Amino acid sequence: MTQLPVDLLDLAKTVMVTAKAANKKITTAESCTGGLVASCITAIPGSSAVFECGYVTYSNEAKTRMLGVPRDAITEFGAVSDVTAAAMAEGAMAQSNADIAVAVTGIAGPDGGTKDKPVGLVYLAVAQRGKDAQVKRYVFAGSRTDIRRATVAAALELLASQLQDTGELAEA
Repeated sequence: MTQLPVDLLDLAKTVMVTAKAANKKITTAESCTGGLVASCITAIPGSSAVFECGYVTYSNEAKTRMLGVPRDAITEFGAVSDVTAAAMAEGAMAQSNADIAVAVTGIAGPDGGTKDKPVGLVYLAVAQRGKDAQVKRYVFAGSRTDIRRATVAAALELLASQLQDTGELAEA
């Protein structure tokens, strides 16, 4: 087994500790990262207290079948879009008992990019019960490995940020 990068494990630990403090369960819906976000979280001892489940939906069919992403959304906007990322996060919430979901869809390369959707384009979405999904767009540079690693880091940072905001609201 390949060792996960220490910086990603540190971010995952922050996610786990923050989720545990907020008493929140996490789910993931991943495409271009192939389960690496979930892998980082579950590499941390004690993650079973906060990690509900993860979905790796690499194909469009899997996004539709497993997460309920509307086929029309994929046809009209593409698998790599803000609309699809939001639908993936909301679908992961609907299919799980989690309190918060992070979704990842993008083009890790080295092929598959276009002028409008270049290699390195990634959409991340976070959904929480009772709230609309929030989506962020990124364009990362480098090799396939670099893009996937940057995507996992951004997903973990976004998840930690949202969990911290949730925790602060719960304490208020």
